[in-house]
Amino acid sequence: MKKLIFLGLIIFVTLGSYAQEKKSAIEGAWQLVHAYSKSGDKITDEYPVTYTGGQMKMWDKDNWVFVGIAKAANVTYDLYGGGTYTLNGDRYIENIIYHNDRSLINTKFKTLLEIRNDTLIQTSPVDDNGQVIKGEYSTEKYVRLK
Repeated sequence: MKKLIFLGLIIFVTLGSYAQEKKSAIEGAWQLVHAYSKSGDKITDEYPVTYTGGQMKMWDKDNWVFVGIAKAANVTYDLYGGGTYTLNGDRYIENIIYHNDRSLINTKFKTLLEIRNDTLIQTSPVDDNGQVIKGEYSTEKYVRLK
């Protein structure tokens, strides 16, 4: 009986060591489908209205990266960035290591992040209490890529 219990314990520990870590809902690849920036009650920029192009954002357990292109008024911009992140409830902070806007490198970007089924919504900027800073803010909506 002791041998059977010992063998069961060994099997349990062995199988447990192969169990995959549960993935966060944020992990994977997401495609930008809508974005806008507001100043007060006025929309100042909107994708895909005042600018076009496309953007993809990806997360793994610890890192994020985005790549894209924006076209507005016959000017094309390459978009890219990446780094690490923390997610605590709906409070999300990006630690920016790489970015096409070099002034953002080594900064932190605080947002609210919400996932509804296969839709991810980021609203920024937010203060240390997770409240959207009104006045000038933006919202980005992504859908999960299959």
